[in-house]
Amino acid sequence: MNLTKYRETFASLRPQIDADIEAYRKADATIRVVGGDGKAVPGAKIKLRQDTHEFNFGCNCVKLGSLGVDNERYEMALARLFNLVTTTFCLSVIEPNPGEWRFAEGSKEIFRRPPPDRVVKFAHKYGLRLKGQPLLAGSWFPEWAKDFSQDEVRALYTDYFRRVAERYGSTFDIFDIVNEAFLHTKFPLYTEDCTYVDWAFEEAAKLFPAHTVMELNEATDINYGKGAQRYFNLVSRILEKGIRLDSVGFQFHQFTENAGRKHINGEYLALEEIYQTYRRFNELGVPLYITEVTVPSNYTALSRAEGEAIQAEVVDTLYRLWFSIPNMTGINYWNLSDGVNWLREGDCLGCLTDENVYEKPAYHALYQLLNREWKTKALLESDDGGQASLRGFKGGYTGTVTVDNREVPFAFDLRDGCEPVTVVV
Repeated sequence: MNLTKYRETFASLRPQIDADIEAYRKADATIRVVGGDGKAVPGAKIKLRQDTHEFNFGCNCVKLGSLGVDNERYEMALARLFNLVTTTFCLSVIEPNPGEWRFAEGSKEIFRRPPPDRVVKFAHKYGLRLKGQPLLAGSWFPEWAKDFSQDEVRALYTDYFRRVAERYGSTFDIFDIVNEAFLHTKFPLYTEDCTYVDWAFEEAAKLFPAHTVMELNEATDINYGKGAQRYFNLVSRILEKGIRLDSVGFQFHQFTENAGRKHINGEYLALEEIYQTYRRFNELGVPLYITEVTVPSNYTALSRAEGEAIQAEVVDTLYRLWFSIPNMTGINYWNLSDGVNWLREGDCLGCLTDENVYEKPAYHALYQLLNREWKTKALLESDDGGQASLRGFKGGYTGTVTVDNREVPFAFDLRDGCEPVTVVV
C-alpha cells in the first residue's frame, strides 16, 4: 500500500477541505447581555459549550439487544460517539410471513434485525436521532410475494409505507425510501430506467409527514466511477419531475482487504474521484448523505495493530472530506462491532470496535473529531455595547453569563442566520 501517496493526495485537498468546513459547518452568533432595565451590560464573562451537532453522525444499531453480556457496552459505545442510529426496515424481515408484523418488542428474534420499537426506546433513552433504511429494497423482497403481479407489488409497498408512516412518522427523522435501485434486476418492478423509484417516492410523499427526510440510497459501485452518471441522471430526472426527494445517499463500503488497498493506492474509490463526485452532486442543490461506511482493518501482511492504525487514519481522512462538502448533512458508519455481520461483511474487520465491543483506534479517531475538534467551546466578554461575537460549529449550545459573581445560564441553537441571543442578568 502506498500510504505516502495517499497522504500526499489528501494534503493537496486539505486546504480546500479545511476552508469548506470553516465556511459550511460553522455559523455566527451574537450574544447580547442586558440588565433588567434593558440596558447593555459591558464586561460580562460568557462561557459557552457546544453540546450537540446539527450534522448527523450515525451508525447502525442492528445488534441491539442480541449480544448478551456485551449489550450494555454496545449501547454505551453508540451513545458516546453518535447522535443518530439507524436500523433496517426491510420488508422481508418486518413481515416475514403475510400479516406477521415485527414492529413491537417481543416479536420473533432475527439476527441483526431488531424490532423497530426496541430501537426507538434505545434512541429515546440516550437522546439520539433515528433513521430507517430501507423501506423498498429489491434484495429484501419477501419470498412469499414472489408470484405477485406488478399491481399487487405496488399495493403491497403502498400498504407498507402507510403502516411505517403511521407508526414511526413522528419519531424517525429520515427514511431511505428506496435502496440500491440499479442492482436488483430481478425485483418485480425493475426496469432499465428504474422508473419504479419515481413511483415509490410519489407514493411515500402522500403518506409521510413533511418533516420526514425521504432519501434515495445507492450502492458503492453505482455511486462512483462510471455508475455515477447513471445515478446522477436518475436523481436529476426525479427532481425535474417535481417529485419530492429530500436527500441523496451514497454508500461507501470496502468489504475486502483488496478494496482497502486499492482505495489507499488510488485505484478504487480514489480520494480525488469521490471528492469530485460529491461536488458534482452538490450542484443539484439537494442534501447529500454518506449512508453506509466500511473501512477494513484486516490486512494479511500486517499485524492487527498496524491494520487498525491504517483504518483509523483512513477514517479520519474520509470524515474530514465528507464533512467539508457543502450540502452534506450526515455520515453513517455501518457496523459498530467486528465479528459476524451480514454475509462476508465481518471478514475485513471493518468496524469501530472489536468483536467484544472494545474500542479500536478508528473509534478513538472519530471521538477526537466529533466530540473535540468539531465541537466549540468559548470564553467571551461583552463589549461596551453588551455584545460578544461567536463563530462555532452548528448545533446546540449551553452557557453561562457571569456578572458581579452572579451566574445566569442560557441555551441556544447555532445555525445559519442565527438571531442574536439576548441574556438578561
